[in-house]
Amino acid sequence: MNSDRFRFFSSVHRESDLLIGLSHHLYQSSLEAVCREEQERLYSLLSDHIARNPSFASTLDPLPIPDGPGSLAPEVESMYRCAQASETGPMSSVAGLFAEAAGKAILALVEKRSAEDTALLDSCELIVENGGDLFVKNMKNLVVVIHSGDSALSGKLGLVIPPGEWGICTSSGTLGHSFSKGKADALTIVSRSTPLADAWATAFANQVMGKEDIPPLLDRIAEIPEILGGVIIAGGEVGIRGEFETKLLS
Repeated sequence: MNSDRFRFFSSVHRESDLLIGLSHHLYQSSLEAVCREEQERLYSLLSDHIARNPSFASTLDPLPIPDGPGSLAPEVESMYRCAQASETGPMSSVAGLFAEAAGKAILALVEKRSAEDTALLDSCELIVENGGDLFVKNMKNLVVVIHSGDSALSGKLGLVIPPGEWGICTSSGTLGHSFSKGKADALTIVSRSTPLADAWATAFANQVMGKEDIPPLLDRIAEIPEILGGVIIAGGEVGIRGEFETKLLS
């Protein structure tokens, strides 16, 4: 973690455990309350929906949107849409959703403050991490390190992320507590949407049984317009596709 560039704080509510990094000059204690309130809001929203639609929380397959498009809260509908795009269950995008929603809430507060000082928004950099899934807003290049458990490549490969707003999500069949059908040490997806990056990372990681699966999956990743970059680490090998520079780390 780059503590020179970011001021870090955490926000925890139930299963949602966020680590937030923000430009030092933008931090204020009220942001911690904003993050917590956003976590509570989303948790309540999803809990209410699951109480009415129990399969939403358990299925590993996409579901139709109940009562059609526009009938649900936008966040819940986006989870259905991410599932349909990636052919996974709706919960495959939940970590990315929480990261992005908290990030957007922080940016909204910074934007409100910038009405009096326009330089604030122009100098705002932000990272929200949720279980290895990232919402990022950066003003200059940022190196995101890929961790892949016991793989020899873990922590030795970074993606150079140019200025912009990004979702960068990683799924693994050998690291962490999240369920995966596959055996990827790490499968990282970069998209403009953090929930969608999360869902696609889950979907492709489910299909990695060994290093022989890397080339065909990279070809599929390259065919999806919403995916801007992808990295697969499995069986001691790595495959990379997309528009981002990679960097070997010591």
